[in-house]
Amino acid sequence: MRWAVAASLRAVVLGVLWAAFTAASSEYAVYGLLSVAGCTALSLWLMPPQAPARVDRWPRRIWFFAVLGLWFLWQSVLGGIDVAVRSLRHPVRIAPTVVTAPIDLPEGHARQVAMVLMNLMPGSMIQRTTDQEGITALVTTNAETAKPVMVELHTLAAELDPARQWKQLQHRVVRAFD
Repeated sequence: MRWAVAASLRAVVLGVLWAAFTAASSEYAVYGLLSVAGCTALSLWLMPPQAPARVDRWPRRIWFFAVLGLWFLWQSVLGGIDVAVRSLRHPVRIAPTVVTAPIDLPEGHARQVAMVLMNLMPGSMIQRTTDQEGITALVTTNAETAKPVMVELHTLAAELDPARQWKQLQHRVVRAFD
């Protein structure tokens, strides 16, 4: 039953994406059917369903994912405007610096989403992850070189307060994944 639910949900999502990208053109229906079936099978093979779907949590998750998306878009607009204004002023108001902030999210999808979103926001990005002593924490296919507990955020100016933005982002991501 778990596999059937997972396959159905994934096929629906992939089908909607296909329809959006092709304007649901009937000329490409065969390609869409084959693509959706192939991608669904591949996703089930790469990420098999782990636990029964908890449908009662979906409305809450959808709401917090929407809130996260809108917050991310707003932060991106504000960051883009700030970067543009900084670069057009004379003298340019850029003083690159690195700020260290803790990682509050457990290892997994939520942490990865937060890191990707942080790197997509204008004005700051994650430079590297470190352990408590500042040793670079690399994750390889076999093991970690060190347990990542901190991020180093490279920013255009310390006044942008990327540590605060990182903390807010983690809070919003954890609510979306809860």
